[in-house]
Amino acid sequence: MRESLRFYTVLSVLLCLPLVAQAQSERPQSPFRIWSEQAPVEPDREHIRNDRVVAVDNPSITPFWPEKPNGAAVVIFPGGGYKWLAFEKEGVKAARWLNELGVAAFVVKYRLEDYGHPAPLLDGLRAVRYVRVHAATWGLDPERIGVLGFSAGGHLAGSVALRSGFTHESLKDDPWGRVRARPDFAMLLYPVATMEDPYTHKGSRQALLGEEPSAQDRAEHSLENQVKPGAPPLFLVHGNGDQSVPVANSLQLYQAALPHSPASELHIYQTDRHGFGLEPNEGTASNWPRAAEDWLRLNEVLGE
Repeated sequence: MRESLRFYTVLSVLLCLPLVAQAQSERPQSPFRIWSEQAPVEPDREHIRNDRVVAVDNPSITPFWPEKPNGAAVVIFPGGGYKWLAFEKEGVKAARWLNELGVAAFVVKYRLEDYGHPAPLLDGLRAVRYVRVHAATWGLDPERIGVLGFSAGGHLAGSVALRSGFTHESLKDDPWGRVRARPDFAMLLYPVATMEDPYTHKGSRQALLGEEPSAQDRAEHSLENQVKPGAPPLFLVHGNGDQSVPVANSLQLYQAALPHSPASELHIYQTDRHGFGLEPNEGTASNWPRAAEDWLRLNEVLGE
């Protein structure tokens, strides 16, 4: 019986090899625009300032493919207070870590304070839809597509995860508007979660919502208010002494998420540094990638 099962397993793998090769040949290797069906904004002001990407006019995705793919994918949103993007530190490095786990990674350049809400959220939702629409062509599992965000990028990733049903008049002509935008899991690193005082990061709130957002806007964009039944599992990481984005952001969000998403986890580390990313020598905070890997494995994201 075992020999028979082994034979059919090997046969299935051999039959799938041409499809895998085709998927690999069709995978994009260069950055591509998220709103590919629209004419690009000209002139494109995007440039790098102090190692940060600023002035994004044409949102894009940069793909990173693993050598040994397992079919999972993660859409990455670097942080930067909705004013700039820490593209290398919280984008490229995160993508390479995921690639080591066999996960395809897609780093997003989303629109920033020059546009404000709803542009970043629309870009984030479209990025997930883009990957899901092309999942079969790229050899990905459409049921194992997650998001990863850092700081303000964590707010965006959390908004995509918890507000995937967000609609806007600009979406009425979107050919993929009905494709599921809800990610299957979300990893949020030292996220800006709340827009309410005293715990919000005021710079991010101002860049996204303006100088004096209304009480309704603050409540609507506070992630702890957006957790509902059916929310995807969250993996939260924060420093207990974070002076930029207080740890209460993750504490409140985790407390709100747990009743609806029992597979969620919260990891608080002994550090006062914000934005530690995947840097070494950050004490116990440098261990979060291993904890995240264990969580992904436990929840069968890595396909093992």
